[in-house]
Amino acid sequence: MADSPLDPSQDLPGPPRAGDDTDRRRGSTSSEPYSAMTGRFNWGFRWFARRFFGHFHLESSAVDRLRTLESAGAVVYVMRYSSRLDYFLFNTLFLREGLRLSRFANGFDFFFCRPLREAVPLALRRPRARPREVEHGEERRIARNLVRRGDSFFLFLRTTQRAQFSRRRARLREDELDLLLEVVRGVWDSEEPVSVVPLALFWRKGPRAENRFLNLNYGSITRPSDLAKVTSFLATYRSLSVKIGESIDLSSFIASRRSEGPVRVARKVRRSMLLYFYREEKVVEGPTVRTRHRVLGQIIQDPRVKLAIQERAARYGGKVDRAERDAEKLFFEIAANMNSTFLAALAGVAGWIFKRMFASIEVEGLEKVADFSRWDPIVLVPNHRSYFDFLIISWLFYVNYLVPPHIYARDNMAFGPFGFLFRRAGAFFARGRFDDPLYKEIFRSYVAYLVREGFTQEFFIEGGRSRTGKTLAPRFGMLSWDVDAFVRSSRRDLFFVPVGLTYERLVEEGSIVSQQKGAAKEKESLVGLVRAGKFLQRRFGTAHVNFGEPLSLAEALGSRRREFAQAGPGERDAEQREFVESLAHRIVEKINAATAANATAVAASVLLGSRTAGMRLVEFTDRMSEVVELLRLQDVQLTKALLADDGDFGDCVGFLERAGLVRVTEGVEDAVIFFEENSRQALDLYRNSIVHFLAAPSFMARGLLAGGLSREALGEEVNGWLELLYREYFVPPADTLSAHCTAFLDFFEARGWVETDPGEGLQATPLGRGPLEGIAAQTEGVLEVYRCLFEVIRQAEPRFRRREILEEATAVFERSRLVGETSRVEALNETTLSNALDLLLHEAVIKVDPQAPVHPREVELSRGECWDRLAELGERLAGALSAG
Repeated sequence: MADSPLDPSQDLPGPPRAGDDTDRRRGSTSSEPYSAMTGRFNWGFRWFARRFFGHFHLESSAVDRLRTLESAGAVVYVMRYSSRLDYFLFNTLFLREGLRLSRFANGFDFFFCRPLREAVPLALRRPRARPREVEHGEERRIARNLVRRGDSFFLFLRTTQRAQFSRRRARLREDELDLLLEVVRGVWDSEEPVSVVPLALFWRKGPRAENRFLNLNYGSITRPSDLAKVTSFLATYRSLSVKIGESIDLSSFIASRRSEGPVRVARKVRRSMLLYFYREEKVVEGPTVRTRHRVLGQIIQDPRVKLAIQERAARYGGKVDRAERDAEKLFFEIAANMNSTFLAALAGVAGWIFKRMFASIEVEGLEKVADFSRWDPIVLVPNHRSYFDFLIISWLFYVNYLVPPHIYARDNMAFGPFGFLFRRAGAFFARGRFDDPLYKEIFRSYVAYLVREGFTQEFFIEGGRSRTGKTLAPRFGMLSWDVDAFVRSSRRDLFFVPVGLTYERLVEEGSIVSQQKGAAKEKESLVGLVRAGKFLQRRFGTAHVNFGEPLSLAEALGSRRREFAQAGPGERDAEQREFVESLAHRIVEKINAATAANATAVAASVLLGSRTAGMRLVEFTDRMSEVVELLRLQDVQLTKALLADDGDFGDCVGFLERAGLVRVTEGVEDAVIFFEENSRQALDLYRNSIVHFLAAPSFMARGLLAGGLSREALGEEVNGWLELLYREYFVPPADTLSAHCTAFLDFFEARGWVETDPGEGLQATPLGRGPLEGIAAQTEGVLEVYRCLFEVIRQAEPRFRRREILEEATAVFERSRLVGETSRVEALNETTLSNALDLLLHEAVIKVDPQAPVHPREVELSRGECWDRLAELGERLAGALSAG
């Protein structure tokens, strides 16, 4: 065997590196010539690399990390299964980045990619087929020697072809483990550092379907054939992504486990590699997408669904077949039908649309979401401002190699051909009402299936789009389904990820403002979407997507998970509803915290904080800087455009002018920025996206303008207002807020807006009255609306209808505006009026008549146990308004 080119006892020169002339002259034959990477390809492979690999580069941070590992010693690259195409790609990338080339790879030959003058002699000298034991013994010696010499090589954990029998697969799997064991033995008594680096290679995006042809892009139980791999590659090569995992320092790994022996250590290293591959594949592809008929089979076997079918059959006179057909029809009405081909097409279309409509889409925190999804399923919970919300999130997931979410949507979105497309993009649909017991159980079981299988989900906790820009009160339906499914599953955890979306300008601005002024909401339709094509001719600035800190459901439940799971029908329902409500409010708080502030929102708050429709441009920029500083004190995420424009805010003013929201008069030093009255509602829409950040400083400013409070009393005053108006702003509890309030007051004092009188407490200075009034005005409109509604209810009959009260409160507000008693007309909308009613219901000032009609607008109300508190609340509002 000494004469064999495979003989590892030959003298091996130093490690080959890209661009090494010596290595090129020798063609790397001094290592293992038949599988080693080459420094130069023949013309066919050179063309293929330029044509199909030219668009891809390794990240500079990954290259630097690999160079550091190379300088320390041997590097063993580990991949799940062998592939000449993947190996060829890494050969190309290593050459391009100047990384050390691999001297050996198990599972195949690679010499044919060399120039002919090197490949032909190697082919002629190729040993004939030899016993597997002999060939594998040589591979083991090569691996051992390369490790000891500090070289680089590839080790594939699976080299078996699909067509090979299971007995042969098992034998080769042991061979592959033997190679890893040889690496461990080569380091066992050595002090030379050896790094084991997992590599995951993905050729396409989206979920992997069950039994899908050409489903070869993420790794599999056995190695696909080269022909199948290349065929799949040619259709998907532009979706290439390489994940270079964290290396294992094999010497340290062995030192901490030396007592277990080399065999067990090798198995643990292999298990670590397989776990890494599993986690990376799980992030990109998610669980296997089964056919809907397979899923239906699981749903039908759910005991509660079976019971509902039996009850339906009893209504049909015992006809179970008919009830099962109903169940099947309802399932297909609900279920998503996610498809990678459609996702790829939709991603291309969506990317083109976004490029035309938005200057950019800024993203924060997506890497954190990917890290969490490696271990447990996640549920995305975004705010809802635009129909583009779910499209942007799904598109971001797809282009960043994360499996897009299954999206809970109302059935009004399942119209025309777009329902077909949305369903294949991952949408599953729900009716507005769950009054059919069979439908309810099938929907519950389907959500349980998504949780059980670990699919990423997404739902809008506000229910529908916010027409005011503020975060709406949460709906508990979908959240309760997920909590119930998790409690009854074996999942370790389920994470809710708050997502804050903001737009410099909303695509639907015109229709939302029209609805606020009384226009009827247009029903979703194909015609409406076709008409929306005109928006492709306009630009809407930047969209910002911020993924907040995930919330662990297992941690939130604690010991209650077991109690809820073991409870029988009807038991602990009230306690579980209370938990869901509390969890929903925590999620809404986190959504608010994740919302980024853009220049449009800050400018709108400044303009609406003024008593007049305009102000000097110099004063406007000063007020903008002050609001930005208040946001910074709360660690609010600021958009890149806002940070870059901080100072003169010229870009912001220009954008607002082009959008038609403001106008600027001629002049340099005396220019005035102002808005027309018909833009007031639109400005309020943008201001409300950050109004929850301004609520605490606003109530503090109001207290300072009234004067006479100590620091402690002022803090209590602010906390009292935020607690009272929690369902308006969803600001977290006082202990979270106290540090911010201290920072606000220090900021006001540093600006000279506040002074402390030993006998009178904190007072606003003449210098500070103007800016403090602008800050106080951020909540003034809400207080005016609340006061009007409280006054209407105080004068109403003991029993009254919700609709009539809202209409009368609107009329009272309009009359008050005419005589100057109210001025913030932008705050008058059904959302604010409804929030005021909900406050009185929560405080037991009024109550709902359970016998009243079920439609929300026709609910009948009456005086509650704490009716006397209404007068106190009215006086409190009047006092606050007079102070501001």
